[in-house]
Amino acid sequence: MKKQDIYDLLEEKLLGYLDYVEVPIKSCDEVLLPIPTTANLITSPIDEDMLPYTAHQIYVRQTVLEKLSQAAELLSSQDPTMELEVVYGYRTKEIQMNLFEKCQAELKQRFSEAELPEAVHKYIASPEVAGHPTGGAVDIQILKDRKPLDFGTKIGKLVSDSLTFSPFISKEAWYNRQLLRRIMMSVDFAPFDGEWWHFSYGDKEWAKYYEKPFALYEQLDFRI
Repeated sequence: MKKQDIYDLLEEKLLGYLDYVEVPIKSCDEVLLPIPTTANLITSPIDEDMLPYTAHQIYVRQTVLEKLSQAAELLSSQDPTMELEVVYGYRTKEIQMNLFEKCQAELKQRFSEAELPEAVHKYIASPEVAGHPTGGAVDIQILKDRKPLDFGTKIGKLVSDSLTFSPFISKEAWYNRQLLRRIMMSVDFAPFDGEWWHFSYGDKEWAKYYEKPFALYEQLDFRI
């Protein structure tokens, strides 16, 4: 089997745009809160486009923050030299749309009009189902002694080996991905296995993954 065939099989197992678009939302109206720096949970915002909205802070829903704290404590209890680093949380709908349209323009020659939304969604979530604008999704990695563990690819790098279960990464990177996945799922985050760093709670991805009757968070317009 060719390498690309394996990537294709992994992508076929991912939930996609059509899986999420019909998921209903029953909003619980939780507030967005900044993630504070603690002994085992830190933030390092990577998107300068978010500066006018959230400055140098990362915002998430209240329950998401509580669960991140639980995950960080669990990780620290296993290894006190490790901590969680969040690089992205809430993203505005406008920025989500801009990212989606940029990716759509890059892919439109390769796919039919009917295929395009699903194809683009594999790289950038379609705006109407995206989790980041709800404040329920985070991009996250593990640090050890303040340095990122080896995850096989850099966080946020949209390449085939960023698929969580890519077999073409080192044993160490594979172990680290599974450690992160296990820690986050133990406190009820849903993984997106197209990106080893992406997890969510309360959004449409979370609801579909855990077969919940509805999502908890709708998308927000927010600025501090």
